[in-house]
Amino acid sequence: MKRRNYIRNAAPGGEKLRGLRERGEIGIRPAMSRDSGFIRALSNEVFFLYGDYEEILPQWFVNPDVMTIVAFAQGQSLGFAMLYMVSGEILAIAVKPEYQGSGIGTELLNAIARIGSGLDMERLLLHTAQENRVAEMFFRKASFTVIGTEGGYYPRGQAALIMAKGIGVGHRAKGKSY
Repeated sequence: MKRRNYIRNAAPGGEKLRGLRERGEIGIRPAMSRDSGFIRALSNEVFFLYGDYEEILPQWFVNPDVMTIVAFAQGQSLGFAMLYMVSGEILAIAVKPEYQGSGIGTELLNAIARIGSGLDMERLLLHTAQENRVAEMFFRKASFTVIGTEGGYYPRGQAALIMAKGIGVGHRAKGKSY
């Protein structure tokens, strides 16, 4: 089956951004203070079902133990991811809805895995809402596996799947499975 490569039609300039991943035109960079408004707005848009992340994520953004990266193309911020460097937990990953399905989330996950591996982490962890099957399938496709559940994890009370993925040389050499 041919992989669907598209940018949802509501995006301004979406036609110009089609196929960016295949052409290697998605950039990943460390977040800067000027990105806080973008991160706050996107968090509010994509995480609103689960809690007031418009307030929570800016606190993570300024935490020195959190690495935040931004995906961009043609001068436009398209998504972000946050890694808690103490535990290897991916605190958040988000892509503008009109660009979901275009490979940007995969690029963010790959960058986070490289960062974690560079920090000698053996695995990455994340929580995703148990009811969010699209996110669960996205993470499974990226080789994350469910290692548990946590009831009432989100501010609005939803349960979460706890997922993990082994990374780094130690994981592959030892054949660990999480």
